[in-house]
Amino acid sequence: MGSCYTDAVVMRLLIPLLYFGLIFGQEKKIKFDPNKLNDPEPRWPKIISPLSIENQLVRQEEPDSTQIIIEGFRVQVLATRDQVNGEQLRNKLSESFLEKIYIIFESPNYKVRMGNFIDRRDAETLRRSLAKKGYPSAWIIRTRIEPNL
Repeated sequence: MGSCYTDAVVMRLLIPLLYFGLIFGQEKKIKFDPNKLNDPEPRWPKIISPLSIENQLVRQEEPDSTQIIIEGFRVQVLATRDQVNGEQLRNKLSESFLEKIYIIFESPNYKVRMGNFIDRRDAETLRRSLAKKGYPSAWIIRTRIEPNL
């Protein structure tokens, strides 16, 4: 019975305290004028019209940078959280293999991948040669590639 009595007393004291806290604890309303807001101007990317004469002259001097990306295969050699490990492996692999080597960041891992294969059998050949060179855990993944045209 003592605990019910204390709970009732506490509630009788707590309710008025909460009520006065809500009434007197309100902050003053701040008047906001959006016209006085000093917001910095965003830095938009420069848009170059492909039809302007100046751009056509520049484009003729530069190599064509269009890139075709299709579905294909690569061989993944390593997935690590340490970027330095990925770069060291890339340097080591570039000494032994002619295939293009990519380090792709997919949070939280850096993935070291090799090649641009349209045919899975070619990717399998690279995977076998990697296994012979000491990378038995290399595996083939299906991904977007840059085909050699």
